[in-house]
Amino acid sequence: MPSSQNVNGDLIAAIATPTGPGAVCVVRLSGQGVTTALQAVFKSKTKIEAKPRTMVFGNLVDPISQKTIDQVLAVYFPGPGAFTGEDSAEIHGHGGSTVPRLILEALLASGARLARPGEFTLRAFLNSRLSLDQAEAVAELVASQSEAEAAIAARHLEGALAKKLEPTFAKLMEAAAFLTSELDFMDEDEWSEARSDHLLAILKDAQGDLERLLELRMTGRVFRDGLRVVLAGPPNAGKSSLFNALLGRDRALVNPMPGTTRDYLEGYVSWSGLKVELVDTAGLREDGDELESQGQALTQRELEQAEVIVWLNDLSKPETRMPPPVFSNPNGPKLIEVWNKADIGLGPPPAENPGHPDHPEKPYYRTISALTGQGLDGLKQDILGFFLTPTSLNPELVPNLRQQKALEEGLDYINATVKSLEDGQAPDIASLEIKGALEALGRITGRVLTEDLLEEVFSRFCLGK
Repeated sequence: MPSSQNVNGDLIAAIATPTGPGAVCVVRLSGQGVTTALQAVFKSKTKIEAKPRTMVFGNLVDPISQKTIDQVLAVYFPGPGAFTGEDSAEIHGHGGSTVPRLILEALLASGARLARPGEFTLRAFLNSRLSLDQAEAVAELVASQSEAEAAIAARHLEGALAKKLEPTFAKLMEAAAFLTSELDFMDEDEWSEARSDHLLAILKDAQGDLERLLELRMTGRVFRDGLRVVLAGPPNAGKSSLFNALLGRDRALVNPMPGTTRDYLEGYVSWSGLKVELVDTAGLREDGDELESQGQALTQRELEQAEVIVWLNDLSKPETRMPPPVFSNPNGPKLIEVWNKADIGLGPPPAENPGHPDHPEKPYYRTISALTGQGLDGLKQDILGFFLTPTSLNPELVPNLRQQKALEEGLDYINATVKSLEDGQAPDIASLEIKGALEALGRITGRVLTEDLLEEVFSRFCLGK
């Protein structure tokens, strides 16, 4: 993983597109000596440096044998206006597994070295082309698995979070400057209630800013991170059949013998633009062999980590009903009890219908058939209904988990400062707390930087980004 110490502007190269069958590949270059390396491998009637930001057609050749590798398009981006903030180039050749590798090897033979994961984006950050939260958005946009994820990442790439934080930084800087100037020109016993009230007003304003950003994280997390839906219940209730039906493909083995699923399986779908992670788990029962018991232990773990639990029972054998788990934590998983196998069931389930604890107007249970598809659309709407309403909008920004922790740390410092002032403690303590808040928020955008922070952010990047 690159760090600020081993990024020095030397020439780097990497394949930016997936290898394998494909029409086009892109190989990127950045750093000192881009034009020299291109002159060694790119042969064209037009000098590429004479037409910056313009595609130029030519032959890509081996720098030693001068044999043609491919007919390509190349484009030169002079720094500091390039993505990385330094001279850069892209070579667009034919796809596949062999040609991209030969193009990369030609560039490496011309003086470039292989880029480390995330090094192009790291250089953009270190050269002030991106803030740290924007750099994170690059990786998030590439890794997005739903329309909602992609939309949020795109907004963050535009700098939405950094812009939102600017007023808060300004307020904390104002508070720090006020404290410094007052403490420099007065004795401690001269600290007045009016001064304290002025400082508290600034801090409480910043406090509200961070609380609103954290609220965006809590309410918008489903748009960024998606939903984790765990299918659970007694053996042979049809969990694997439902798992396959919701995925739209056969992912889990289905067998009438109880205990077929020994481990848990995961699969992803997109519903209403949201990423939904479906988890098929081992059936829960008291007896069973050792391997099945291990699978049931994994099921219990998945239940604890779920956001929605779909609890299946067999309508064709209502006497085998197992009651769903009870969670004392009001913020625990949402629960939907489902009676499966309606296509062969003998009638409505015998359980009473007390109304759903989160949505009293909805049935406590839903009757479906994973085999025929009966009731599946309604089940999907029930799942989404816990988190979305007909008027739900994709939020403008949603901090990620790293950013959430930094916001919480910053808010803790401000809360402590407010409390100390309201308790009449010495104002010099407040100065230290405000500094701590500024450092915590600075880690979001990169104003405060450490090697560990760079490792945390850029270790998630792939080659070529």
